Amino acid sequence: MQSLTETSAKTTTEINEAARAAEREAAEAFANQLRDALGLTPDTPRFHCGHDQHRRVDKLIRRARERVLDQAPLEGDFTLAAGYTATCAWHRFIHLELATDAALEYVQTLSAWDFCQFLGDLVVARATTGKAQDAYFCALATRVTTAARAVVDAVAAVDVEPLAQQYTEILRLAFTPYLPDPVFDLRIAPYSVSITYRREAGATETTWEAVVSGNRVLRNGVVDMDAASITLSSTNPFDTETAPEWLTGLIEQYTPTSW
Repeated sequence: MQSLTETSAKTTTEINEAARAAEREAAEAFANQLRDALGLTPDTPRFHCGHDQHRRVDKLIRRARERVLDQAPLEGDFTLAAGYTATCAWHRFIHLELATDAALEYVQTLSAWDFCQFLGDLVVARATTGKAQDAYFCALATRVTTAARAVVDAVAAVDVEPLAQQYTEILRLAFTPYLPDPVFDLRIAPYSVSITYRREAGATETTWEAVVSGNRVLRNGVVDMDAASITLSSTNPFDTETAPEWLTGLIEQYTPTSW
């Protein structure tokens, strides 16, 4: 016969498990609404069709909140607007790079699909104050680091052959000259760049690919709110010839000194 203490402990465990299951369902439901609204699939990369999908998600939530505040909401706006605090936390700690390196790298490399889940989890966490948000991203960095170490330990005994080494540097830009893409008749006002360096096994030269994100500049010179991206690569002779000095300077400055 179970004691009162054992029964109470079992009941508490069941309640906690039910609460966690409900939170997981709520986070998944919020993420799915974002995915449906933007037409995302599990294969949609972060930079897709000239748009930064993380920024698209952010703008979608902010516009839904604006319509709710103006008392002219569309269907689903109340659910999306509930993510406003979460997207503000993302903007502060990730977009403005106030989080630790581990959290920054993790969130910045999420696919569009997984980014929606990340925001759903952040909504459910109810981190509404700056202190709570800071604690959330610190805990995220700890989980990411712990998971990475576990993976390293798990594959330590596996027989592998290095094929290449790769390194990515993500930089926030300010007061940067407009960047044109004549092929697609596009011009953007850059706000960030992701530079990926790669060296094949046994090679002595390093290749690079730079994805510059920014706001689209209209033909009349007005900077639009729509985000776009331009990709340049050292494997494309045209890109190496036309890349602006500010970009080639950054590429040279952040090139890994050792591999």
